[in-house]
Amino acid sequence: MKWILRRLLPGSLIGRVFALYCLALLVFVGGGLAVSLKHQYEREIERTLWQADAIAAITATTVTDSAVIGDYDTIQRTLEKAIYRTDFTSSTFIDLKGGRVTATHAEPVEVPPPQWLRSAVAEALYDINVPISAGGRDYGILRLTFGADHIAGSLWKQARYALLIAVSALVGGLVLIRFPLVQWLGNLGEIQFLQEIVRSGRKAGPLPSISKSAPIELRRTYEALSRAAQTMQAEREQAEVTLGAIADAVFTLTPEGVVIHANAAAQTVFGQDPEAFIGRNVRELMPQLFLAGSALEPWNDRHANCLRPDGSTVVVDTTLSGIAGDNPGSASHVLTCRNVTEMHALNQRLSDEVQSREIALNALRRVLEGLTPQLASRSAADSDDLQAISNLISTLVGQLQEHGEQLAAIFELSPDGFVSFDAQRSVSYVSPTFTRLSGLPVAQVLGTSEAGLSALMQSLCGPSEKPFIGLQTMRELGESAAQRQLLELARPTQRVVELRLRQGASGAISQVLYLRDVTHEMEVDRMKNEFLSTAAHELRTPMASIFGFTELMMTRQLAPDRQRQVVEAVYRQSQQMIAIVNELLDLARIEARQGKDFFIEPLDLKALILESVRDFNPPSSRAAPQLAADEVDAVMVYADRKKTVQAITNVIANAYKYSPDGGDVHLRMVAAQGDQRGTHMGIEVRDHGIGMTPDQLARVGERFYRADTSGTIPGTGLGVSIVKEIMQLQGGSMDIESEFGQGTQVSLWWRLTPESVQQVDALQAA
Repeated sequence: MKWILRRLLPGSLIGRVFALYCLALLVFVGGGLAVSLKHQYEREIERTLWQADAIAAITATTVTDSAVIGDYDTIQRTLEKAIYRTDFTSSTFIDLKGGRVTATHAEPVEVPPPQWLRSAVAEALYDINVPISAGGRDYGILRLTFGADHIAGSLWKQARYALLIAVSALVGGLVLIRFPLVQWLGNLGEIQFLQEIVRSGRKAGPLPSISKSAPIELRRTYEALSRAAQTMQAEREQAEVTLGAIADAVFTLTPEGVVIHANAAAQTVFGQDPEAFIGRNVRELMPQLFLAGSALEPWNDRHANCLRPDGSTVVVDTTLSGIAGDNPGSASHVLTCRNVTEMHALNQRLSDEVQSREIALNALRRVLEGLTPQLASRSAADSDDLQAISNLISTLVGQLQEHGEQLAAIFELSPDGFVSFDAQRSVSYVSPTFTRLSGLPVAQVLGTSEAGLSALMQSLCGPSEKPFIGLQTMRELGESAAQRQLLELARPTQRVVELRLRQGASGAISQVLYLRDVTHEMEVDRMKNEFLSTAAHELRTPMASIFGFTELMMTRQLAPDRQRQVVEAVYRQSQQMIAIVNELLDLARIEARQGKDFFIEPLDLKALILESVRDFNPPSSRAAPQLAADEVDAVMVYADRKKTVQAITNVIANAYKYSPDGGDVHLRMVAAQGDQRGTHMGIEVRDHGIGMTPDQLARVGERFYRADTSGTIPGTGLGVSIVKEIMQLQGGSMDIESEFGQGTQVSLWWRLTPESVQQVDALQAA
């Protein structure tokens, strides 16, 4: 982190002061702007909600009077006037039968807001729902919907003006501070120039003077550096006489490795004027002597190859010595270079002749020992390279055969398919699992090109499916997320497979295609997402009403009658939400425990039915369930008492709920037919309600699914799911028969005890 900050900081003092001032100004201006915009946003949301409550309260009175007499034209006009020139985009009245009266109004947005601001405003605002009731009777609900685009556009317009003012203030402050900084700190350039003279050691003639307008500290520093530079130049002139008599090239270096002096012998060794080396770093002259980032440390007898201007190469033997000064931090170095080109060439030729054979044999032997590590220790004891290489090759061939058999077995048992490509990107291997998943014969796939295999994979998809992007496109995408492709196959069977393409690490295998069956995973993800979405929607509806009514009571003083109506509405919505949560918890508890908390025991089925009917409280003005007389007095089945009563009660409650126009609900005990004949006993619950279509009947039992889409029949869509789970965990089952407009019959089946099987068989035979 510190290294990043050092790299981001400007190099000059002017730049750092300017950057510090810019950062401080940006933080304070940006912070003030953010606080101001946040305050404006909260005030605008608060004002909009207060205005919405007022409009909803005024409009509800007129709509209530019109709903009582059924004057829907007046309701239409009232809704249109209520949202005119407001922040609402629509207003809707929904009666108890599902009828709707809707008025919409959308003014053009002057300044289109960004999507994030619109999403934030839409999340902060909620639909206003007001129940329409009079004389203790509900007539429907009034719903007002906000226009998030219009509100967000107004906020965005104000934000842009504020941002323009903040940017102008920021730019103005930077312009005003720039001029005095340059005037006060601009004299640092003369000090930097003097520092370069001291480091390089070159003769600069008369030293430049510094401006009198410079700060006192800068002028004193400059004068001290000038005196030091003059002293160093005099000392270097004295040393030049001594260095001129030495036959080896001698370079005097700064602590950073910059050459500040070179003797006359440097021209003989390197073929360049000594002045050409002044100011250059020794790492540039002989880079092979230094590791990346290494410091200058003394050494002896290091060789380096240097290129002369005429194109020839000279080999030098170098020695680096340190010179300690009065100040430990100012130590310098002396580099001595001796020309050893001819001796080095002779030694190199002799060494190459002797080692050429040994290098080849040892290299081959090391490669084979690396491929067969279990024989490396035994091979190391063999001094004959040729014999050791022969033994290693024989062992390696056997291992390759064994590894080939192991890989074939692994690919045969693997649930995933693989296809490998050779250097020309043609198919060279197909695993058995790939053939099983795709249905493509091995002979048809082997030798196929990259494009040909893409066409074969596309032919396995249905005509309406998303087209396959092809292996070439997957390869060009590299290691990105798009490299993972999901392909829905229609042949040989309906399934979803995942494709991945990986590049090979050797020339023999250019790439490998990986195929995995993810049909079950995709189905699980779909069911999970659908369940979460439906559960959130079902809980949001009553919660929105509760929140709206409680906020209305907190912000406004209501009349006693009106307050009682609001509290009753909150109570009804709370009951609905509690019912949803209880059923969700009940269903989750049943699935999690998988019947571990069930106490299965022999019970009298008829007694359980009578207990459920006796404890059931039918809706007002509806007759109690009609239980048909049965010839069997007592039939023992395996069941859990509490869960069985719950299942029967849920089925009876649904029978009343989905027959809103009345009609008797009939119950009777029946013996199973077909495969369950003689082993199961059950109960039939029949109503004369709305019934279901074949498509609706096929989805019964799905969580949150309800055949009624009008919204007039209360419920959560979980009751049938709970009954289904209870019956399955008891070893029973549930059957449903229904005809649209005629009613529905639900049958619950329990396993008979051995003693009751003979009794039921006798009854069926009679």
